[in-house]
Amino acid sequence: MLADLHTHSTYSDGKYTPRQLVQTAAAHNIAFLALTDHDSWNGVEEALAAAKQYGNKIKVIPGVEMGTQLRENSIHILGYYIDRNYEPLHLKMNEMRHAREKRLSKMLDKLHELGYAIAVEACDPQNRAVGRPHVAKALVAAGYFSGVQEVFDKLLKRGGPAYVPQPKLLPEEAIDLIHAAGGIAVLAHPSELNDQALVENLLRQYAFDGLEVYHPSADAAAQKYWRQLADKYKLLVGGGSDFHGIPDRFPPELGIFKIQAEAVSGIINYR
Repeated sequence: MLADLHTHSTYSDGKYTPRQLVQTAAAHNIAFLALTDHDSWNGVEEALAAAKQYGNKIKVIPGVEMGTQLRENSIHILGYYIDRNYEPLHLKMNEMRHAREKRLSKMLDKLHELGYAIAVEACDPQNRAVGRPHVAKALVAAGYFSGVQEVFDKLLKRGGPAYVPQPKLLPEEAIDLIHAAGGIAVLAHPSELNDQALVENLLRQYAFDGLEVYHPSADAAAQKYWRQLADKYKLLVGGGSDFHGIPDRFPPELGIFKIQAEAVSGIINYR
């Protein structure tokens, strides 16, 4: 059986609705699917409802991906099995999405100064979490660039001419909120941090419950290293494709990046 514990829907910066994600996962024999939108769990109910039509063929694990900042490092944290009635976390995520709206305005101002005339719909405070992928896709649609990755490389990467930092929580704030809501906190895509010492310091310093060992950013050697680190700190092993449905971002389709359910069974069977 296959699992994918890191996906995004239209409730943040993904292409597919939660229902479409579940349908696609079922078609590709993914038996365990986690919806982990950025600072939003608003698509989870739709995903859970969609899974019911498949009986026991697919289990949807409710989740969220929270962006945090530690000095110059962007630390993403996956939260699973969160009580979605926990008001403090709900309010904080709404606050983070509102901050994204302000950031969007600043990015568009920079782009207009650089000669790029585009418009991007602002955030819905209850649903969509607008980010750089939305801006990149608008630039591609307007004909300025051939692909999203090109936009990031030339304009939107950290330090780029149109980059605007996003206000974020500290890692311990996000972890505390996830735990207070009854969930588990997993450090996302450690290979994207490009600093093994930093990752180990994070695992040593903060109360993470798991580490995302399997991710497209980690090759076989990196996966082996992260698995050893997870074992060292007695952490649950996570894994997901980080699927957004963006054509020039791997994986372009759900089900291409395959993870055996047994490899991430600790999270699957947590609750």
